[in-house]
Amino acid sequence: MFFFYDRNLLSKLSVAVNDIFKFHFHNISKKNKRINKISKSSKYYFTDSDILHYGLISVIHTFGRDLKWNPHIHAIVSLGGFNKNFDFKKLEYFNVNTIAGQWKYHVLDIISKGNYPNQKIKRLAKITVNKLYSQNARFFFNVRSGDVNNTKGIIKYLGRYLARSPIAEYKITDITDNEVTFFYNDLANDKQKTFITMPIQKFISQILIHVPPKNFKMVNRYGLYARHISNKLKRAVIPFKKNIVPNKFSFYQRQTFKTFGINPFYCPICNIRMIVWEFYHYLYPKPKRYY
Repeated sequence: MFFFYDRNLLSKLSVAVNDIFKFHFHNISKKNKRINKISKSSKYYFTDSDILHYGLISVIHTFGRDLKWNPHIHAIVSLGGFNKNFDFKKLEYFNVNTIAGQWKYHVLDIISKGNYPNQKIKRLAKITVNKLYSQNARFFFNVRSGDVNNTKGIIKYLGRYLARSPIAEYKITDITDNEVTFFYNDLANDKQKTFITMPIQKFISQILIHVPPKNFKMVNRYGLYARHISNKLKRAVIPFKKNIVPNKFSFYQRQTFKTFGINPFYCPICNIRMIVWEFYHYLYPKPKRYY
């Protein structure tokens, strides 16, 4: 509700996720216990056991399975990273309870500082925050079981969440002039298939509320996964990259074969590769040649 009235709060969730993992990778808790404090600008502030360069991808979603407003964030984090000498350090585990407590603090702090349209919502935000603070329970936090530790798995996971629409087309089972029927797997009911029928105007409005504002960044990448990293970090990452054999067939060839069962660059009679002479479009007044 509160994130609906102030969409800028959503971007602060990604920053909060990064701050939490930075706290753990950098061992900030141990540094706060130092008797002799060391300045952050000192080269001795970080030790060889601290992981300075980790990888984090955060994806903001605002929709639930039933299309209702349900803002949440998916985080994919590396189990390790590089220290200040660019030596790789593996992280065996995260303290889930600590992360859950920090996440609860950050979310409630973000809600309490929202720029809401009127005083009524501001008061409701403060009342809600105070109420949730008083409850000693884990909120807004879930850990996915299993690690994503292979190339195929991570690509599948990223493809599922990076560019995801509020509802997949196959889940829409019926459309009339007045109503839309779709289904979703209800997590609260052991993923049982549940059907919902609603007026088409309401269905469209349920979709439109999840359209992000212009230039809003839904996906954020930090550390190893950032778009721009230092040359030293690039050189450190190279040995960990698996060799990927490039596909010898172009996208056009693969899609044509997938659709029609033929390779457009091979003769259908003698199965010999043909020489590409020219590409053209029948609407062009003059064929364009590519050699």
